[in-house]
Amino acid sequence: MKSLTKISLGIAIATSVLTSFSAIASAEEVKQPGSYVGLGISLQSFATTPSTFGANLAGRYKFDGVPISARSSVLFGNGGTSIVPTVSYDLPVGDRTNVYLGAGASFKVGGDSSLTGNQTSFALQPGVEVSLNKSVLLYSNAVIPFNGQSNGTAGTSLQAGVGIQF
Repeated sequence: MKSLTKISLGIAIATSVLTSFSAIASAEEVKQPGSYVGLGISLQSFATTPSTFGANLAGRYKFDGVPISARSSVLFGNGGTSIVPTVSYDLPVGDRTNVYLGAGASFKVGGDSSLTGNQTSFALQPGVEVSLNKSVLLYSNAVIPFNGQSNGTAGTSLQAGVGIQF
């Protein structure tokens, strides 16, 4: 009976949060995701056992009139830091969602290893962004380095976070 109560409470909280986000989105003008800075969590689970959690700072500068953006992420975790600058091709899907594919590099700048491996490498960055309103968006992406680890494995990292648009 206690587990049923916990499940019901969890469903009620989740419904409340989703309803709040819907109310925020409908109360203000919603737009395609634009330039932003954000903060979130990161997870590296493909090259490490057990999985490694970390944090990320992310930014996007959207160029007007073309589907191209400059992006950068700073990933903290796994004993080090990675800086991942990319240039992306952006594809709007719907009135508030954008999917993209970026290409660039992953630079390990501190520690023995990082969420993208232990060395500098070429990286791809597929992702998605969803505007909740004219100021706030949610983002999620993966950083896929090629030979990010000196042993030849990829240190793929998944990110998610909240951004403030400008």
